[in-house]
Amino acid sequence: MERFSKAFRALHPGVSIQLVAFPEAELVAQLPRRQQAGLGPDLLLINAATAMRLQRQGQVHPLSMPAETLNQLEPETLARLRLPDGRLAALPVAQQPELACFNHQRLPEGSPTDLAGILRRSSEGVRFDLSIDPHQLFWTLGGLGAGDALLKASRGTPLSDAERRQLVLWLGWLQNASFQQHITFFATQDELLHGLRRGQLDWISCRSSSISRLEKQLGADLGVAALPGGAQGAATPVNRLRVLAFGANSSPGQRRIAMEMARFSVNPLVQRNLTLESQDLLPVNRFVPAPIASSTVLKSMVLSAEQALAAHPLVLALVANPAVDQALSAVLAKVIFGDQDPRGAVDTLIHDLQPPPR
Repeated sequence: MERFSKAFRALHPGVSIQLVAFPEAELVAQLPRRQQAGLGPDLLLINAATAMRLQRQGQVHPLSMPAETLNQLEPETLARLRLPDGRLAALPVAQQPELACFNHQRLPEGSPTDLAGILRRSSEGVRFDLSIDPHQLFWTLGGLGAGDALLKASRGTPLSDAERRQLVLWLGWLQNASFQQHITFFATQDELLHGLRRGQLDWISCRSSSISRLEKQLGADLGVAALPGGAQGAATPVNRLRVLAFGANSSPGQRRIAMEMARFSVNPLVQRNLTLESQDLLPVNRFVPAPIASSTVLKSMVLSAEQALAAHPLVLALVANPAVDQALSAVLAKVIFGDQDPRGAVDTLIHDLQPPPR
């Protein structure tokens, strides 16, 4: 943000920019207090899910952008932020792909290329770690062919016997993984990162935003790859969007400058520099290709972003839906800890995902 702000001030020398950092988990609670004290921000750099939550609470101002600006952006990224009236909750700035991060010393041949490989290598003593958070397990749906079935269940559409079997297969794989001696499920991403950095784990699912932290500890031993798929298809990662949202209480002058800054952020040159300088972000401008020839990490990130396109319907229907998140969290916990068998869990999940009667 400091480099980006400096470049913007070079074009707008009269603008003063103050950066204030908050843990994103605290921002939802802090923002109303700052608004009431007259300290509300003009722009917020946050995740797409946070932007949508703040929008529902009326804490950020919806925006309309010129067509020439929006036409530069990936349609799928805009769809995740589109409001019922056609406006946007925020403007996409960058993508943070979901990846596999591993220790080259323990996996010299690289990350397993399919889900069966995870079970096989764990039986050989390689230590894998997964998250119990549903958002960080959606990538396993594609390899087991369960994505469409889960999507139909979330809409209350009756499932065929074959679709039920796909969900049983998915939950069964997760339960089987939890029973393995060298596969562990943790509650938070920080626990995964800590275990890999300390040498207590050999492979985790990760965000591209974590790569620089992992490199400081692991150096050349850090390996990065796209997440593994399976016999039923490629992985379905959920890539995180970093977005710019507009504060609700800005003056007309502040709103004008904030709009200029947001438009500047998706400029092709700015987007290219953002990727080159960070090495852990991908552009959202569809006319800015990532320089994958210069980096195997960027190549893995681009592959993950391409796989995420297949997961786009899942993202729209599931990731931003609190009711789906609650139902999945409850069922996954019971399956992973062995409190419910996969067949019974599928019945529970389908029942709990039924939309409330109108």
